[in-house]
Amino acid sequence: MITSYSHGLLLMRNDRLLERSWRSDQCYKFIFSHTGKGLYEIPRGDISIGEGMFLMLNPGDPHRQLHVTDEKFLVEIDQLLVKNVCIDLGITKTHPNFASISLRHPQLMQWVSFVREFIVHSDPNERSFFLDHSMTQLVLLLMKHAPGSHQSELSIPTTLAPLNNAVNAIKESFREDWTLDELAALTGLSKYQFAHAFKESFGISPYSYLQLFRMIKSQEKLLHTTDSILSIALSSGFKNLSSYNHLFKKLYGKTPSQVRIRHH
Repeated sequence: MITSYSHGLLLMRNDRLLERSWRSDQCYKFIFSHTGKGLYEIPRGDISIGEGMFLMLNPGDPHRQLHVTDEKFLVEIDQLLVKNVCIDLGITKTHPNFASISLRHPQLMQWVSFVREFIVHSDPNERSFFLDHSMTQLVLLLMKHAPGSHQSELSIPTTLAPLNNAVNAIKESFREDWTLDELAALTGLSKYQFAHAFKESFGISPYSYLQLFRMIKSQEKLLHTTDSILSIALSSGFKNLSSYNHLFKKLYGKTPSQVRIRHH
């Protein structure tokens, strides 16, 4: 099922879920795994999307679908819509680059559930009008909750009570070398219970979340100061410049130096 709207299209299908050829489209893509799992390839490696998780692709990002289980849910979003939403929000970076990472966030899960339910049960003639309004809401949610170059803070959803202390500790002391045992101790769970609960809530491991938080916190200094990249990396909690550069390129496809030069 493909439904067009003013600024793109929504694709939801249960057939022809096989491997695809490489694509590079001039639009943003929101890919969500409602049931089962998906696997996508980008030049920097494979990205797995578990049930209830999403992935953002930027305009021009080369990618291809390797595998999708049960259902494919994809929204193409025109760059103009994203730009207009950024202007309305007062975001100066009107062409944000979203990080290449799959995550789970409850508000985006709710949006998909609502839209998916409407699409399945609605009159086809009503869908385009409905999507025109819903897509603006989706972009607003993405600008707030999907990690990217426009952010200096990482959105932290309300979590289950046992995880709150660990998440707050990461937020307040992201420069610390937290171990799994230390974070688990804050929750009263064993480290195995904690790791499982964290992955279920956020879609990634506690360590990956900590590294992502550090990355997002580093971006404001990278783009708006003349601090050395080494200084930014160390002050953001990374052990060395190499690990910072590696994660940055994995998420954005460019080095911090390249992004800084392009920004200025």
